Amino acid sequence: MPNVKTLPTGGTIVKLNKTPLLGGWGREGLANLGDNTTVTTGVLLQGHEAPADGSTPAAGSSGWFTLLSAAANLAPVVEIADLPDFIRTGTAATAPITLEGVQ
Repeated sequence: MPNVKTLPTGGTIVKLNKTPLLGGWGREGLANLGDNTTVTTGVLLQGHEAPADGSTPAAGSSGWFTLLSAAANLAPVVEIADLPDFIRTGTAATAPITLEGVQ
């Protein structure tokens, strides 16, 4: 069974540890979008690298970037090739997103 993290809606910030897919820290994972496949516009997933002081980034930090945008006919499972240290659902996410291959 793969390591999984479920990201709730509402932008809860989740720290990722290492992923067994590459043996490194937060590098690769599969995003199971669930009911988010019906969303056609907006940001579904955002990422942020770890701040230099090791803290959790603030929700309003300018360092957040888009990992996955919604689109028509988006596949239910999407590979995220380079996961950052922190991740959260975007404002367009209407259901939790599950990441496989991460801790």
